[in-house]
Amino acid sequence: MKIRIMPQRPKRLFILVSILVALMAVHWGYPAVTEWLWRPTVTIATDHYLIYSTATPEQTRETGQVLEALHSTYAKLFAGFPRATREHPKLQLKLFKNREEFHRCSSAVGWAEGYYVKPCCYAYYDNGSNSAFWMVHEAVHQLNEEFVSLNLAKWAEEGVATYFSTSVFAQSAFRLGDLDWNTYPLWWIESMELSGDINKDIANTQIIPLRAIITNRGGPILDWHFNLYYIHWWSLTHFLFHYENGKYRNHFLQVLREGGTLDSVEKCIGPIEQVQGEWYRYLQDLQRHPYRPRPVSVSGKTSPGT
Repeated sequence: MKIRIMPQRPKRLFILVSILVALMAVHWGYPAVTEWLWRPTVTIATDHYLIYSTATPEQTRETGQVLEALHSTYAKLFAGFPRATREHPKLQLKLFKNREEFHRCSSAVGWAEGYYVKPCCYAYYDNGSNSAFWMVHEAVHQLNEEFVSLNLAKWAEEGVATYFSTSVFAQSAFRLGDLDWNTYPLWWIESMELSGDINKDIANTQIIPLRAIITNRGGPILDWHFNLYYIHWWSLTHFLFHYENGKYRNHFLQVLREGGTLDSVEKCIGPIEQVQGEWYRYLQDLQRHPYRPRPVSVSGKTSPGT
């Protein structure tokens, strides 16, 4: 048998490979080029932020007011942390005029609704009923990094971000812990089928054991259960701040100081099995919340960014 090392028509193969490489370059390179070409039409400085924007001046100022309210609320919550009283350079935000421009000009993965890459947040102005919560999520990641310098485990990093972004914003202020049910991941809670038996729910992948959530090891594949992870990250954080009128609040702040490790949770809060049982009942109560509306579909959005 004669073995061919090269195909009979290597030129055709070269052309096909070249076309494939070109298509890949366009797919991955186009957002980077359009982001590089993007130019703001409005630049606004607030007390703590510098906003580059293609939204209208009014929309940009509105966004700045939300960011300043967030900064004030965040600073109060973390007032006891060592770096929370320091002056810091203005935090940066690139605000796109709409979702379409954001995705066209952003080098983020296609499903992201915002993202943060130091030193800048990337977000868009949303004309919906809650125009800011995607941006708030990313702005909290920025505050964690550039303001208080938290070094958090995955569950705590995302949990704190969603804790703020799911809180009601009204009359220019955040009401931390008061739930805005038209925010992610709250609109996915109704999809959970909780039986009342946590072991059964774990077996059916309705619940992820908290040990796996906190250590980020041993749970189901994240990409296949993305929304479920976000529900766990958010609900565990809300539980630790608000369970039994804030029973664990100050202890949880110490957990965050220590990075959100399993050791810090068990040292400051209690054995993980005890915490899991209390949290599970708390999650059931949240699912039965009398003011919770039916979930809505919002422009195909499924998640925040990174």
